[in-house]
Amino acid sequence: MKDLRLKKNSLSVFFAIAFAIPIIAAIIVTLVAGRPADIVTKELSAAALVVVMAMVHAPTVAAVIVVYRSQRLEGIKVLFQQLKHWNFPLQWYLKAILIFPATILAVLFALSIFSSSFSPVLSLSIMAFAGLFSALWEEIGWTGFATPIMLKRFSPLEVGLLLGFLHAMWHLAASIYGAGAFHGNLFILNFLATSVGIVGLRIVTIWIYTRTGSLVLSWLTHAGFTGGQLAFVSLDLTPAETTIWNSAFSLSVTGIVVVVVLRNRDLMIRSR
Repeated sequence: MKDLRLKKNSLSVFFAIAFAIPIIAAIIVTLVAGRPADIVTKELSAAALVVVMAMVHAPTVAAVIVVYRSQRLEGIKVLFQQLKHWNFPLQWYLKAILIFPATILAVLFALSIFSSSFSPVLSLSIMAFAGLFSALWEEIGWTGFATPIMLKRFSPLEVGLLLGFLHAMWHLAASIYGAGAFHGNLFILNFLATSVGIVGLRIVTIWIYTRTGSLVLSWLTHAGFTGGQLAFVSLDLTPAETTIWNSAFSLSVTGIVVVVVLRNRDLMIRSR
């Protein structure tokens, strides 16, 4: 991150805090209230809300703590000032906003040929809108803090793969809490399928970031990925259907990544 003089172990501390917050929240809430029988996006109780809020705020909280530790309030100001940069060509806004919602709808229409369960819906629930804000709080940490630091050492593709893997694993505790009982024996398969999509999300996000330097566009890309699924994918899918959906969507996201990397081969080159 430019203009910040961070301590040597800042990135490791960031990841430690970002992972610890949702893990601790999930353990405490499970011990106090147990795990929900249904997915939390369908039935959001007060207990589940605590876990969700702890998770989505964790990357920003971690970034703020680490930056404050190095440069106090001036550093936090630099971190959040990235949200002030909105002036980018329209084409990048269209790519950030539409790339994943369009993919979601295409996959749903394709799957609906085989089962009406996959027919796209239009949900205007609070969870769909929450996807917009949860993505912001995540991206302040993932893109606003971690990505610039990692790009100094690795190529954009390497950062996407590594940070994407960490981003996916970061979901594990909350996923066990919020969907473990619902998915049952299919949980591991579903989580792995979802993780592939998250790695793809991270690579696409970093591609856009390396072209624009924009935290805002990274936020909108993530919002399209999360909010698009909450808005268009039925919450009435069975565990098996959910696994099929996540597998098909992640495969499509992987296809997008392949196209992006082949057309932007500099993503494989480390900066000097």
